[in-house]
Amino acid sequence: MNHVDVTWKEGSVAVCSDTKGNEMLCDWDNEKSLSPVQIMVQMVGVCSMAEIVVGMKKRDFNSLKVGIDYERNNENPRYVTKMNLEFKLNTDIKWEKFLRRLIKQTMEKYCSVASTLSGVTKITWDLKIN
Repeated sequence: MNHVDVTWKEGSVAVCSDTKGNEMLCDWDNEKSLSPVQIMVQMVGVCSMAEIVVGMKKRDFNSLKVGIDYERNNENPRYVTKMNLEFKLNTDIKWEKFLRRLIKQTMEKYCSVASTLSGVTKITWDLKIN
């Protein structure tokens, strides 16, 4: 079993930590900080990005950005109902077909964060190659 801690610091600030000493601050009531929901949504981007970087192996690309639009339920609980990820890569267009297969596989099988949310959140994606 894995273990992480969330410790209240003060006000609306919590410290998220793991057993290795890594920490991240989260402020649920400050517009100048990422909210818990924003962090969760961004982790779908980070998780899928990691799979794409590994999957590209020796194929040349020099930038990757994932933009994520999302919607939340209007009433409590305000869970994320929809999410669309836009993968933007600066690479040769010849990799488009490969990238589409890689992203599909990533979103359906390998991104554990997306898989965790998939029963509640409709997740779609797009690809743009520069």
